[in-house]
Amino acid sequence: MKRIFCFLLILLCLPLSAWADGQEGTSNYLYTMHKEPVAAPPAYTLSYSLIARDYPEIDALDNMVDAYVTDDAIYILCAKRLLVLNHDLSFRTLVTDYTDETGKEQKLDSCTGVTVTPDKEIYITQSEKSQILHFNADYTLKRVMGRPEIVGYENVKYRPTKMVVDSAGRLYVISKGMYEGILELNADGSFTRFFGVNEVTFTPWQLIWRVFSTREQRSRQSLWLPSDFTNLCIDQDGFLFATLQGTETETVKRLNAKGQNIIKVATEQPYPSGDLWFNESGFGIPTGPSQFIAVDTNDCGVYICLDTTRSRVFAYNEDHNLLFVFGGPGDREGYFRNPVDVAFIGDNILVLDSLAQSIEIFSPTLYGQALMNAVRNQYQYGYETAADYWREALSYNHNLTLAYSGIGRMLLRAGRYEEAMQYLKMGEDRNYYDKAYEKVRTATLRQYFVPGAAALVGLIVLGAVLSKVRRKRKEAREA
Repeated sequence: MKRIFCFLLILLCLPLSAWADGQEGTSNYLYTMHKEPVAAPPAYTLSYSLIARDYPEIDALDNMVDAYVTDDAIYILCAKRLLVLNHDLSFRTLVTDYTDETGKEQKLDSCTGVTVTPDKEIYITQSEKSQILHFNADYTLKRVMGRPEIVGYENVKYRPTKMVVDSAGRLYVISKGMYEGILELNADGSFTRFFGVNEVTFTPWQLIWRVFSTREQRSRQSLWLPSDFTNLCIDQDGFLFATLQGTETETVKRLNAKGQNIIKVATEQPYPSGDLWFNESGFGIPTGPSQFIAVDTNDCGVYICLDTTRSRVFAYNEDHNLLFVFGGPGDREGYFRNPVDVAFIGDNILVLDSLAQSIEIFSPTLYGQALMNAVRNQYQYGYETAADYWREALSYNHNLTLAYSGIGRMLLRAGRYEEAMQYLKMGEDRNYYDKAYEKVRTATLRQYFVPGAAALVGLIVLGAVLSKVRRKRKEAREA
């Protein structure tokens, strides 16, 4: 009996080695539509880790705060320096000072965020100095953007932390402590409006407690303020992704031109908010819900969010379904001590670990490659090719309901409705399952409606004839 048990245990462990492609992953799990965690193979594993010793041109990577990736360069911002790397992570240049508008040499200091335009112009926010530095492509200073004039907010401190620039040259700036929303500025730096305003939400218990509290108790309670934005980016369609801290419901938003959140999920689908199961309390362990502090997107609708609570990266597709998770708190390989930003470099993912003073590069495993290829082809309407990659992903992970859904949607478009229903049921895709069921029902009605209607008419005519015959016979007997 023991030999049989050991043999079965070995068989169960064999797929695990195939999942990892020979490497150990981190935080290998997903959530079902019922918000239950299930095991998953690692989609991304650590490829290499870079520290200051790997670059003779710099002396330290302390106080890293932000990263921005363009078509040909990677910008790593520290509090007092801007490191520019090529896509192969080789050194390009280092910026530590600049000449201001008066001709004086100034040191970079108190830097909090960096963004780069398609023309290679660089914006660096300096929160404590209440200004934004605008550099030319050759790293010379173009202008210093001070506090914008906002009527009614003259006494509110302006502390720009993160920002992006859209294709029209408009600036979207997060100012810490301004809870009205993201500042939208014109290209000249003048204020336009607050963008993506957050509403204050209350639990029923908070409202009840507030009603029955005394004036002294209410004065001691903390202010009820909207959630504060923490980071932002612009996706390939021009929409603004923004992360929020201090909320359990909408930790990330996708904002349209009106500033409205357009992330819509089905009733049974969980909102993209990181971990759905977590410890409410404990000692020496992370507690509470996920708090996203960074977000980035790629060219196929995938967006990644960095959770500061448990130092994990969560990836979602364009339909806001969870694709994979990696990372976690710790000193081991593939884990983080204090991650501060995350960004795509092609299909690779960069994570800045401020406490470890390292640049971590994660690459997709065979499972991760199949997953990303499936999502990319589906995003580009190559459904049949996407289905092939979904099947490949299923060979690594039978718990991937998203793959069943992807195959089912392809079968639905191909007109193979009954097969589509089977896959969509396994993928728990109720919306598309209803569409496939409707197609099957319509086809069934079309197939049997004419014969059925003819049979019904025939029965009605036959009944009428028989009734007439019986009536004539009755009349003949009576005569």
